[in-house]
Amino acid sequence: MDALIVASTPSRQHALTDVLHHEKIDCVVCSTAAEARRASLCRPFDMFVIYSGLVDEQGYDLAISIADANDCGGIYIGDSIRTERLEEQLNECGIITMYLPITKSQLVEAVRLILVSNARVRLLKAKNEELTSKLDDLKYITRAKIVLMRSLGYSEEQSHKYIEKRAMELRMSRKKVAMDILNTYEAN
Repeated sequence: MDALIVASTPSRQHALTDVLHHEKIDCVVCSTAAEARRASLCRPFDMFVIYSGLVDEQGYDLAISIADANDCGGIYIGDSIRTERLEEQLNECGIITMYLPITKSQLVEAVRLILVSNARVRLLKAKNEELTSKLDDLKYITRAKIVLMRSLGYSEEQSHKYIEKRAMELRMSRKKVAMDILNTYEAN
């Protein structure tokens, strides 16, 4: 696990890294938003913590861009007035907002929530990729069935059985068989 810590003062940096190291998370520490943007371009992070009031910006734009670029959640710590106005927008991006003053136990709980939500997001992304792949396969298979129905006069059931049988005989995926059918009959 890697985390990006962005805080302008050494005392804030130290306080944040202590909590994350206790949770067995490696940290990259930056003092400015510009430095953090460069760091996030060089490598992905599993989470981030931004302490508002950076030298070059408040940090909420930075939080949104890092969350978007890394597909991870993070924590934005700021004063209650300014942070409260941004809370809804930050929460929509998967960023937990925390108001000063905060305790160590509150920060630990927020870090654990981010880690759990990031794990859930990774699982959902993997499922999404799997379903997208299956949908892509089905598009090829359906097109191949239509080609077999048009070219050879097969019924849909015959086309389906032909693709299934061919895939088993050749020990190929149904998608590969479908692509071969499309190459054979659509090329003519």
